[in-house]
Amino acid sequence: MTRDIRHSIFFDASPEATFRALTREDALRRWWTRETRVSDGKTTLNWSGNGWTVELDMTDDPSARTATWVCTQSNMRNTAAWVGTTIQFQLTPDGDGTKLDFSHTGYPDSPCFEAAKTGWTNALGSLKDYLETGKGVPYPENINPSAR
Repeated sequence: MTRDIRHSIFFDASPEATFRALTREDALRRWWTRETRVSDGKTTLNWSGNGWTVELDMTDDPSARTATWVCTQSNMRNTAAWVGTTIQFQLTPDGDGTKLDFSHTGYPDSPCFEAAKTGWTNALGSLKDYLETGKGVPYPENINPSAR
């Protein structure tokens, strides 16, 4: 059995700025984890203090305002639960801002599902902070994200 994580969130930022935040290494480092490397459509994310690494194949379609990441390797929360899952960001212009429809689909029934769900809530909150104030709260600054 698989489960999905879904969020919808509004950003007071243009779809173009939001798209850049999801697809550029320098931007990912400013809201998700400072330990990010993007090369040839592959992204490696690290949380070295926890010993976790996630590798993603990233495809994006600027004209459709969609970024899609497929997890090819992960030991997040010391499980392989992310492997084979798809993370998608669909952007829709909304007035002067952007509505983001987020999904992390195909997540197996795993003890770390709830942690991932909470983690995405915190990461998307950091993305919102980054887009609206210029300062996100990426790892390692977000060691205690519940304090947000």
